[in-house]
Amino acid sequence: MSLSPWEQDALDSIKTGLADSDPGLVARLAMFTRLAAGETMPVRDKLQVASREAVQRGARRLDLSRTMLLVWLVTTLTLIAAALVSSRTSGHLNCTGSWKPLCGNVTAAAQPVP
Repeated sequence: MSLSPWEQDALDSIKTGLADSDPGLVARLAMFTRLAAGETMPVRDKLQVASREAVQRGARRLDLSRTMLLVWLVTTLTLIAAALVSSRTSGHLNCTGSWKPLCGNVTAAAQPVP
């Protein structure tokens, strides 16, 4: 099997880099090359390239997920803030009638006796 000029240049660059960094590894690689010289190269696998539409569809799904997460977060924080404001401003004023058992130890204002 013959290599394209680009592939051969890439392999030569790797070979030069290895020779400069680790001579022992180069010797072992040369031994492997001699041992495997008579064998045929494996068939190249065809890689499936994703279409541009599939990539854009995945990006839209990711954007939708992030949007829904943001909506949930804003809604939750708004409800918590509303509950805190309601509990701070109302105080014991709403602890009358049927709500009184839920208010706990809050004492109601003194009521005039008729």
